[in-house]
Amino acid sequence: MFRRTAFTLIELLVVIAIIAILAAILFPVFAQAKESAKKATSISDMKQWALTVPMYTADSDDIAPLWEYWHTPFEVTSGNRSWGNLMMPYVKSKDLTKTVGSPISIASRERNASFPDPLTLTGGDVEAQKLFNVGWLTDYGYNYQIFTGFFAGSGANFPYGFGFNPQNMTSVEKPGDTLLLVTGVFDRDAGGGVRDGGQLPIDPPCRRWLSDNRDTLAPAPSGATGRYYFGGWQPGSPNAWNVFGGVWPYYNKQATVGYADGHAKTLKIEQISAGCDVRNSWGGYITNPDVYIWDRY
Repeated sequence: MFRRTAFTLIELLVVIAIIAILAAILFPVFAQAKESAKKATSISDMKQWALTVPMYTADSDDIAPLWEYWHTPFEVTSGNRSWGNLMMPYVKSKDLTKTVGSPISIASRERNASFPDPLTLTGGDVEAQKLFNVGWLTDYGYNYQIFTGFFAGSGANFPYGFGFNPQNMTSVEKPGDTLLLVTGVFDRDAGGGVRDGGQLPIDPPCRRWLSDNRDTLAPAPSGATGRYYFGGWQPGSPNAWNVFGGVWPYYNKQATVGYADGHAKTLKIEQISAGCDVRNSWGGYITNPDVYIWDRY
């Protein structure tokens, strides 16, 4: 007959030590698996967004969508529409406007203080305004200066200070190397945290002037001086929303990029700005067009 005996203190300590060692080994593995799953989801979501543009252009005589079709007010009853709105019939889900890692809910984007409150409207305009707000605050920002053909200027051709010259998608010579979309941020709080969701148009790290003989968007509308909107990247202001021109690394210090051929991947900020001498407010220049992914050529 066996006699039951209790564990000694030393035996208990040994068991606890073994469990602690196993936990130390397994927890990083679990964390790595979780990060890998997030990365896969982020890339999959971006790929869906990147494929919406070819679907849209197939229905629009190969013309790339503008990033905005009216300026102010940001209200659907005025006829205002954004790039994000135009993609909704192809994405078919408001949930997909939120990327992995973003802390901003869909509900808070629908009633963002920077845009008209949908609940002040009536009928079908309520949902239309929600779609507008969410579409603008999508985490998937558009390389608008290249595909929209954006020009700054003044006069009759620039009723809001800018104009557009949308491009043919088939004019992209290297679609597999050309950035179409990238995860972005709309605003940040004083501590640098993400606020209000993503940014619809994203500024490139370097700007090409219209006088550049590689620029095929010319002739520009009368009065155009260059292509810009938010003022480029601001590396000297680390807590600014546009420290990277609106690009934001939601996933493990990397941003997710969608290319003009529809594929997607995650890249570090320095990879996204490769080929550009990044300085505040476009003070730098394109140094290596062969690796500069913001350009079509």
